[in-house]
This record gives sequence, C-alpha cells and structure tokens, in this order.
Amino acid sequence: MKKLFFIFYSLSFLIACSYDSEEELYGITLCDTELMSFTGDVWPIIQENCVSCHGGETPFAGLALEQYSQIRTSADDASDAGLINRIERYEGEPGFMPKDLSRLEQCSIDKIKAWVEQGALEN
Repeated sequence: MKKLFFIFYSLSFLIACSYDSEEELYGITLCDTELMSFTGDVWPIIQENCVSCHGGETPFAGLALEQYSQIRTSADDASDAGLINRIERYEGEPGFMPKDLSRLEQCSIDKIKAWVEQGALEN
C-alpha cells in the first residue's frame, strides 16, 4: 500500500510540474535589444510607422525618413525635434509621434534607442 501511495504521489508531482515562459506567466513580452541592425530591426519599424507621413515629395514637418542618412540625422538629434525624443512621448503630449496613431510599442522604442546607443550603424 505504501509503494502504491508513493508511486501515485510521485506521478502526480511530476504531472503537475510544467514549464511556463515569463510571457505566459506574467503577460510580458521580452525584447531583445542586444545586437540591433538598421536593416533587420530599425528600418521595418520606421517603414511601418513613420514613412507614410515622413516620406514622399512633401514629408510632414519637412522631415523625411526614407533613407538611412535621414533617419540617422534625426536619431542623433538630441533636441525636442529628434526622433528619440518624439517617439518616447505619450499620446496627448505636444510633439507626440506618430501623430494621429497610437504610441509605438515599448519594444520598438527600445530597439531604436539601442540601435542609436550601439552607434546607429547602417547594417
């Protein structure tokens, strides 16, 4: 009887054990910003969220973000008009970007900031 109880207890303990990721447990998404690439990480974010207004013949506020050099110049600008300053603002704050849209996901902001901190390379 003791052996049967021990086997039952052991099996129930093993069955109850499972692996859950932090995302499943806490509802958070992990954001890898260790090695940022312009082409693979930053450009898709800019293209999806910025180019529709900051592109073409008459870019909004005269700021074109269609080429690496334009994005790099804006990202290096530490003033209120710079890319990082604008995307870090919250909805309703003056100068919030992207205008008329919701704020970028925090991971996207973190990726752009990490890319700048890593030298804003054209890679």
